[in-house]
Amino acid sequence: MGAPSLNVELLRTFVTVVEAQGFTQAGERLHRTQPAVSIQVKRLEQLIERQLFVRRKGRLCGLTEAGEVLLGYARHMLRINDDALQAVAASGLAGKVRLGTPEDFASKYLPLVLSHFAAMHPRVQLEVYCDLSVKLQESVRSGELDLALIRRNLGAKDGCGLYREPLQWVGSRMCQMIKTDPLPLAVFPEGCAYRAHAIDALAASGRAWRLAYVSPSLVGVQAAVLGGLGVSVLPDSALLPGHRTLGTTEGFPPLPSVELVLEIAPAGLSHAGESLVDYILERVETGFESLDPGVEPTRVPPATISA
Repeated sequence: MGAPSLNVELLRTFVTVVEAQGFTQAGERLHRTQPAVSIQVKRLEQLIERQLFVRRKGRLCGLTEAGEVLLGYARHMLRINDDALQAVAASGLAGKVRLGTPEDFASKYLPLVLSHFAAMHPRVQLEVYCDLSVKLQESVRSGELDLALIRRNLGAKDGCGLYREPLQWVGSRMCQMIKTDPLPLAVFPEGCAYRAHAIDALAASGRAWRLAYVSPSLVGVQAAVLGGLGVSVLPDSALLPGHRTLGTTEGFPPLPSVELVLEIAPAGLSHAGESLVDYILERVETGFESLDPGVEPTRVPPATISA
């Protein structure tokens, strides 16, 4: 007799119980009763001949070691299952989508997102444009782009918020410019939110500054900081190994976080554009690192889970 096969429906129930932190909450998400969810988890435990949850006095208190191991694989298998179904269902999807994105997002996460989307929808033509967020927003609203990922300040009302990221003062590990007066800045052109936050924060703290290097290119600003031409403000995702973050202990004022949002053209989207939006939102929810085959599935430490 061969090895047992894992049932996707049982795995989905298991993952939902973990993420919802309880059988009752998982049942609400899955539109099943709490006893039905409990039965499915029990069937999965019987199938693998291991307990998945730590139980104390009839209550779930976390994951067992076997549960932790299975969770990563279960999430991976569900992604493969869902991607396969989506690819088959949308195999006839075609058209052109014009997407705008800030360079820092395009250089790190976007290639992973678009490569997987293009593999599932080979007949969709993607055109990607990199620019400052303020210009991307203008292009979307004028209809030159179908949609755009835009960096903005927290609290703005337009667009669909995806996630927040803190800003950092960044200098070079090799060149010390902390006490330079006025402080040399390596920044993007006017209209960039990072540049505005840097100047506003320095002005509020009473520290003198000067523009030492201005470039529309993320690579150019990163290189200028590495070379000691100036200090900059960048999000965590744009930091390089040779960069050094600077904080209040070095005399730099605090900075706010920024938000990545998705803005759509007033005319709306084609079916291909809507599919790309759905895929981006899904990737935000599951984590961009999950697209990288070189990254091991994240194991969630045991946590208290209510029945």
